[in-house]
Amino acid sequence: MHYQANKKSKNKKMKKIALIIITTISLMSCDTKSNGHNVPSNATGYTIDSSANTDLVIKAANALVNNDTTTYKSCYSSDAIFHDNNDSANLTKNVAGIQAMHDKGIVWKLNKIGAIWETVDLNPKANENTSYVISYQNYTLTKGDKSIVVRFNVLNNIKDGKLMSEYLRYDNSGITELMK
Repeated sequence: MHYQANKKSKNKKMKKIALIIITTISLMSCDTKSNGHNVPSNATGYTIDSSANTDLVIKAANALVNNDTTTYKSCYSSDAIFHDNNDSANLTKNVAGIQAMHDKGIVWKLNKIGAIWETVDLNPKANENTSYVISYQNYTLTKGDKSIVVRFNVLNNIKDGKLMSEYLRYDNSGITELMK
């Protein structure tokens, strides 16, 4: 009798192990690899917290605070569009605005990029942009003895390693005062 009870216990354990193996294989077979990330086959995209594209956004932010317009421009496509609180500008106009602030004595300091992540669209729409980097950037702008902190909510569309468009949302009332 003891032998049968032990045999039933072993069979139960084997069934559990087999079930775990079958479940694991089933889950793995439903995933596809996309840029080294396991993504469910029915997914329309995925999100990652670090990539060459997030590094590109950080590079542009650092170039901005260093007033390095050559590096800044190299991060963007030549036909990039900036949507700055619902105003639109091309790269030339955007760089001119940054230079105008610098000429007025405004110094940018990047305090931190709080959250940053990339969303990869596996089914790009008409614009064919497949990567979007979202970030929350916190800057201190200083002119003389006046300083303001500005928090930017930024969405960048990226294609082929270049920033194609940038959507910025922030409170610009303090910047307007510094520009006087």
